[in-house]
Amino acid sequence: MIALSGNAQTGAAASALRYRHQTSEQTLAEGLQEYYRANCGRIFPLSSMAPDSAAFFRSHDICHVLFGLTTSAEDEALVDTRILLGSTVKSRDYFKSYYSVPEVRQVFDDVGFMPLFVATLRAIPRMLRALLTSWRVPKKWPWQPPEDYLSRTLAELRTEYGIQVY
Repeated sequence: MIALSGNAQTGAAASALRYRHQTSEQTLAEGLQEYYRANCGRIFPLSSMAPDSAAFFRSHDICHVLFGLTTSAEDEALVDTRILLGSTVKSRDYFKSYYSVPEVRQVFDDVGFMPLFVATLRAIPRMLRALLTSWRVPKKWPWQPPEDYLSRTLAELRTEYGIQVY
């Protein structure tokens, strides 16, 4: 989910999140709950969105957890990169859904173009790493994963899909 403001979990607080550890034994559902708790008040609740938007952002939020990312502006740029390179979603469909959500436009208006641009520039080394590692994954993450994936551990899913947290 996109952050409501530029103030996202960073530093020690972010590293304490269990879902951010490569070998986390949390289930995907537990990691998603931790992600939502850590970002309470900083992200738009899915319950306030239209059903199509909520489904899109649920998949987006799952990717934050799976790739071990926060809602900092740099991690938002990286999660988008990793989604486009390492999941089954088509870029056309992703951007069409992403930019049709009014909350996304609100964030761009509130945060501003320049801070988001600078954060994206800072994320380029990690984005390049994502590009290089995307060619070595055994299979792409399903954009809308089956419900039973919620009961599987993050470590297991990351191993199966060749996902590295960085």
